[in-house]
Amino acid sequence: MPTTALPCRAAALAAGMTVALALAPAPGRAAPAGDPEERIARAAEQLEIVVEQYNDLREELRETRARSAALHAEMMPLEREIEAHRTEISLIAARAYRTGDIHAVGMLGTLLRAADPENLVDPLILLDRLTREQHRMIAALTEAYDRLAAARRGVEALAARQRGQERQLAARKLAIETELARLARLPGGVEPRAEAAPRLPGPVAGAAGRAVRFAYAQLGKPYRWGGEGPDGYDCSGLTSAAWAAAGVRLPHNAARQWRAVTRISRAARQAGDLVFYYRDLHHVALYVGDGKIIHAPRTGTRIRIDRVDYQPIVGYGRPG
Repeated sequence: MPTTALPCRAAALAAGMTVALALAPAPGRAAPAGDPEERIARAAEQLEIVVEQYNDLREELRETRARSAALHAEMMPLEREIEAHRTEISLIAARAYRTGDIHAVGMLGTLLRAADPENLVDPLILLDRLTREQHRMIAALTEAYDRLAAARRGVEALAARQRGQERQLAARKLAIETELARLARLPGGVEPRAEAAPRLPGPVAGAAGRAVRFAYAQLGKPYRWGGEGPDGYDCSGLTSAAWAAAGVRLPHNAARQWRAVTRISRAARQAGDLVFYYRDLHHVALYVGDGKIIHAPRTGTRIRIDRVDYQPIVGYGRPG
């Protein structure tokens, strides 16, 4: 994603936070009437949208850091290559000095001192003074400088993007924690006690079975926004951890998981498949068979079993 896309992403995240906070009463104004549990559920549902936006941004930051590390790794051999070519050019300059070609020596010295492509002497000026092999060495050094400069520009751009992403993450974190504190102050805003985990409905083979068994072992643990375990999870954190236990890496974001899985029909669903909810794909659950899912519903709840149709379904996907 180019750095120019950051303002757009920031605007989208800010819009999501605006939606999530819309349910908060304005200062000095009484909270809207209604059942406290329903109000908490509605506010927590909107907050989950922002949590998934946070998770998406965090995944993007991981990608940025990985790409930056890869570019740094590419730069090391380029720098070694440049040094080797500089040695070759030094030998050419030494030969030119011995033959008395002072003009060529001066231009080659400029080439050797160049720190970046902008400082390089135009190799075409030397064409009438150098042999074909010497031309090859000059061209190789110039090309290496060009590639190193491009890699440096890439690293600088990624570093700027990373700084922007980190600022956005800090802002999202603060906004989420502020909203969580508000929810905790609402009447009835207390986590329910964990229930005894039900037994597995039956054996499930292969990687899907490992994912399902992992999910069952998390039943009763609290929803934790951004949670990747082991003490708590959010919705996409639970599904990514379950499939990680089966050896399959999934991003920690529901919409990204939707893009990573193989789409399947409702009729083809099996235990271990993922179920995606809402048009904006801000919730995901693990199908465990018999019309049931295991999921981390929202703030203030615990990981539990629900019927698969508990909310509007967008589709089903199979990891692996």
